[in-house]
Amino acid sequence: MTQLLPLKEYQQRSLNALRDYFRACVQLNNADDAFYVTTRRWQGVGVPYQPARDLSGLPYVCLRIPTGGGKTYVAAHAVPIAAKELLQTDHSVVLWLTPSRAIRDQTLGHLKDRQHPYRRALESALGSVTVIEMNEALYMTRATLDTNTVVIVSTIQASRVADTEERKIYSDNGALMDHFSGYSEAALADLEKLEGTGRPLYSLANVIKLRRPIVIVDEAHNARTNLSFATLARFSPSCLIEFTATPDTKAHPSNVLYSVSAAELKAEDMIKLPIVLHTRPNWRELLADAIARLDKLTQQAQAEERNGGKYIRPIMLLQAQSRRKGNLLTVEKVKETLIEDYKIPANQIALATGDYKELDGVDVAALDCPLRYIITVQALREGWDCPFAYVLCSVAEMRSSTAVEQILGRVMRLPYAERKQHEDLNQAYAFAASTNFSETARSLVDGLVDNGFERLEAHQMVQMDQPELDLDYGPLFNRPTAVPLDTPEPIQLEQLPPETAAKIQIDEASGAAAFTGPMSEADKAALQAQMTTTAGKTAVARAYHRSQAQREARSPAERGETFSIPVLAYKQGDWLEEFEKTHFLERRWRLSQKAAVLTEAEFPKQQTVSKQVVIDIAESQKLEISYLKDLHRQMRFLASDRGWTTAELVCWLDRAIPHPDIVAEESGAFLTKLILYLQTERSFSLDDLVHEKYRLQTAVAQKIDEYRRAEHQSAYQAFLLETSPLTVTPELMFTYDPQRYPYNRLYSGRYQFQKHYYRQVGDLKSEGEEYECAIFLDQMPEIKYWVRNPERGSQAFSLQTSSDRFYPDFVCMLEDGRYLVVEYKGEHLWSNEDSTEKRALGELWAKRSNESCLFVMPKGKDFQAIKAAINR
Repeated sequence: MTQLLPLKEYQQRSLNALRDYFRACVQLNNADDAFYVTTRRWQGVGVPYQPARDLSGLPYVCLRIPTGGGKTYVAAHAVPIAAKELLQTDHSVVLWLTPSRAIRDQTLGHLKDRQHPYRRALESALGSVTVIEMNEALYMTRATLDTNTVVIVSTIQASRVADTEERKIYSDNGALMDHFSGYSEAALADLEKLEGTGRPLYSLANVIKLRRPIVIVDEAHNARTNLSFATLARFSPSCLIEFTATPDTKAHPSNVLYSVSAAELKAEDMIKLPIVLHTRPNWRELLADAIARLDKLTQQAQAEERNGGKYIRPIMLLQAQSRRKGNLLTVEKVKETLIEDYKIPANQIALATGDYKELDGVDVAALDCPLRYIITVQALREGWDCPFAYVLCSVAEMRSSTAVEQILGRVMRLPYAERKQHEDLNQAYAFAASTNFSETARSLVDGLVDNGFERLEAHQMVQMDQPELDLDYGPLFNRPTAVPLDTPEPIQLEQLPPETAAKIQIDEASGAAAFTGPMSEADKAALQAQMTTTAGKTAVARAYHRSQAQREARSPAERGETFSIPVLAYKQGDWLEEFEKTHFLERRWRLSQKAAVLTEAEFPKQQTVSKQVVIDIAESQKLEISYLKDLHRQMRFLASDRGWTTAELVCWLDRAIPHPDIVAEESGAFLTKLILYLQTERSFSLDDLVHEKYRLQTAVAQKIDEYRRAEHQSAYQAFLLETSPLTVTPELMFTYDPQRYPYNRLYSGRYQFQKHYYRQVGDLKSEGEEYECAIFLDQMPEIKYWVRNPERGSQAFSLQTSSDRFYPDFVCMLEDGRYLVVEYKGEHLWSNEDSTEKRALGELWAKRSNESCLFVMPKGKDFQAIKAAINR
């Protein structure tokens, strides 16, 4: 069986937010309050909840992931989180809704394939999984539902027809009668009844409704109508999880729980950025430029493959005009031009329109596929995906976002989600026939917004390929800027040092040369040595000064400056590595020797009532059933909890509670003693404990974690002693990647920071004391440059605490070569347990650095403490 594909850091954060939300739902018994609490934790501010129409009380959230971010893979991981955290059941029904038949068929194929990452994500967490489409569900057995997680893949259109009598899923079907036998009247009370009989309608809709399905909505913005919500209400879902790049913000606002940024995708090598835009008014000249770019990318890809890289065949997507009257640049005309004017072989060209289906059945990524040009009009087939697509060329003007929205997403995915050796292969390219660069750039930005990127980000993701235009379009991730080398003598690349020659680009057609990136004194000297005339040497000097001027105007990251800072390291003999949790987790501890007890506060004894429904009187005077209590009541009705033994309950708990640091003999002994304690000392029957096994699982996991944290804290404290093997040395450094800065939210305040390491500042509000602290740092003459440290992840500087990683707010390089780390804390938080531990850790890091590192945690607005630490 194939290994489970690891989640990207932003994908894991999205799922962690979802897990936190469902846990809060269970704890607070209120989807509204849970959303406010969870967004306050993950977004920094509590967001008001928008209840789903016709589904008041339903846990209903959206994970916003832009194009290229792997939404469907995240959705596959979301299913077990919903089943375990919210439904608290081993087997559930999942209604997986897609926006079209094409996407349905693609999703169905992937989920049925046992080797595909989507299926592996489900089975690794849920065990036995059955994947079917809606028509197949008409014949599924009750045994299948009782022993499997059943995923039903359908389109939202398949069930939202007004005349439900014509729909088989709503029709009485005797073959489904067994699904309703043996349940109490309370369990069947909410099902639709057969008219005139009082018995449940033996319909597929009722089978699904009885099981309270988890609803996954892919590309949710395509399913946002009143009818869609009314349709979903007929299935009584347990929760509704939307996955989309563009959540609705107006008619039916989505509850966006977590939003992924372009910077996070870029940092994980998921997408090509920036998008380099080139315009020309003449479409034939534009096409020539685009072909030249594709040829250069092809050569770079082939060179990379020869050096051990993976196979890539760069592809151009050509956007032609429709056949409407007056349009001349049709797909046929563009194909003819490619063949006759540019001698492109016909087998390298495919047409993909409503009339031409030349991509059907073609594996574009196959080694023996010759395709390099795909001509379409507006949209390629839904679900079509090819990361080899690098160049978008529109022979007509891009005057609206709708003209580029769907096709733009096809050139953004980075092949194999791996950064390439040639920087050009990490970028996408857009060529547009236009006389107005700014208007075209705006259309491209609008298209990026329609693909799920924030407008402020999108504006900076577009980079112009014509610096002479001097327009205000700054890239989110800059490539080196080129300056012209207008020397009167030709430049002989083969006679230059390789490191200098690699920075020079010469246009084959015109012979024009340009120097890419910062020109060093050595580069200038090498070029001037090749010049035989004063005019030639002067031209090189002019290019050098332009390069230096551009260098000074750019951020330290754009200038190529390295920003490294020593980490807290563990040293044993000649072995040196970053200090992290495995160093203090190595100490074995005995869970079996801990007190196997759960107090009333830790595990309250609750009497189970046959029908427990809470009624709230809303301001509108309508009665609303407490949705979550009703959900868990229904899941208890469906559970087969009779006949369990103590050993079976112990084994179930042992499997359900992760404990990689505790051997089975230890956990088994502890759990057995705990079950015995609950039965003898607190008068729980075994049936009661089995019935409440998910609530028991949560309480036991918290108890074990309490013991674990105490053990970890004890072992961790030994590393804080003077004699511990921790050190800070320039031999082991963390380095910020100048091309990757994985912030979640882009700073949008008025103050223009001058010393930030990256051009952008991320995850910083435009007001408040932390913002004031950032301004204070930016204005300090002692600071050379600084960075708003990412809030989490492997691409941020961090220190290991007893329980997790500590990511300080600000990391600074001082003019004198020292390092400064600042963690802002409000005065009311400065003395709490968390701040005290972080302060002690930061001071330990500074102390072990032999005075090369400083750590300051100002108390509220006491920013002078920072200056005092530097001048001490």
